Amino acid sequence: MKIELSLSRKIALGFMMGVMILIFVGIVSYYGIREFTRSAAVVTQSHRVMTTIQETLGDVVSAESEVRGFIITGDERYLTLYKVALDEVENDLVRLRNLVTDVTIHARLDNLERLTRDRLDRLKKTVTIRRLEGLEGAVVAAGPGKKLMDELRTVIYGIEDIENQLVSKREQETRSLALRVTLVIVLGSLFAILLAAFSTVVLSVDVAHRERLEREVLEISEREQRRIGQDLHDGVCQHLTGIALLCRSLQQKLTDRLAPEASEAVRITGLINEGIEQTRRVTHGLHPVANEPSGLMVALQELANGVHASDQLDCQFECPEPVLIPDQIAATHLYRIAQEAVQNAIRHAKPTALTLRLESTEAASTLTITDDGCGLPPQRTGAGLGLEIMNYRASTIGAKLAVGPGAERGTVVCCVLPRDALA
Repeated sequence: MKIELSLSRKIALGFMMGVMILIFVGIVSYYGIREFTRSAAVVTQSHRVMTTIQETLGDVVSAESEVRGFIITGDERYLTLYKVALDEVENDLVRLRNLVTDVTIHARLDNLERLTRDRLDRLKKTVTIRRLEGLEGAVVAAGPGKKLMDELRTVIYGIEDIENQLVSKREQETRSLALRVTLVIVLGSLFAILLAAFSTVVLSVDVAHRERLEREVLEISEREQRRIGQDLHDGVCQHLTGIALLCRSLQQKLTDRLAPEASEAVRITGLINEGIEQTRRVTHGLHPVANEPSGLMVALQELANGVHASDQLDCQFECPEPVLIPDQIAATHLYRIAQEAVQNAIRHAKPTALTLRLESTEAASTLTITDDGCGLPPQRTGAGLGLEIMNYRASTIGAKLAVGPGAERGTVVCCVLPRDALA
């Protein structure tokens, strides 16, 4: 018993450890997904920043191009597009201010905004000078613009470098995290699967061990019953037979002497004979199947005869051809199944006729018990004890048991024993 409890604890512990490992893997996966999401958000943010910076630079260049066209041609239509470009630049600067979250970039962003506004102010002055002084004055005024644009591009490239470094760092961290999470998931899942497989194997071995012990206990019980029956037949019955012979001899002597005790001797002899008959019936119940291949056929015929005599039922045994069961344990289990099915039918179905049929093919031997009683209840909450015992006996010898309604009425109990089970 201690060993069985220990095995049960080990199995339960194995499954618990497997569940804990899977929970741990789930937690690691959850935090890994959260970190992946954060990294993806940072990378997306960096790309937005760099895209917006490029758009800002492009809008400044567009404003510069429109001003240059106005300077050269003096056409006011260039200034319409110039004003549109100015509005776009202002929008770009606002978007940049909202997008940038890295503290190290704020100083560069301030410098970028200052240089951009200086460049835009220079363009506004150039437009004003072009209107007042003409082309030559505008060309002179636009001269320092190239230097401002170079400084602007330098600041932009610096911000892009920082964002690229940030993206590269995040990508490295993400790859490292993905590797760790993958390793934890793979190893954890593998270990959990191995642990679950080991627990399943241990459980299967434990179940097989229990089933083997149950079969051995049942076989020991059957052997003990046969031994007790044999002892009763060879010991008690023979002893009582000897006593009956002595009583019969005493009865004869008392009768010859005309003694009044002769009638009592006759009564004692009758009681001893009744005891011998009862002992033989008990012996037959303990050891119903003889230890020979044809023992099952003989035992089933005696069962049918006994039911017909004691219960006043039309009970027939049918066996079209001889069925030999060399395994006495299997034959005894089949007999007990038939005995239990017959008793269940008599107790619950109230039949008027019973049929026990034993037949055999190359593949299997089949035992069928049919009655014409009231049949199975329409709704069964579960198998009764008798049916469970029959199922257990059938599974013990490798047979299949089926219980169902008859063709017209009553119940059919069918037990099929494959030839392979007797090997």
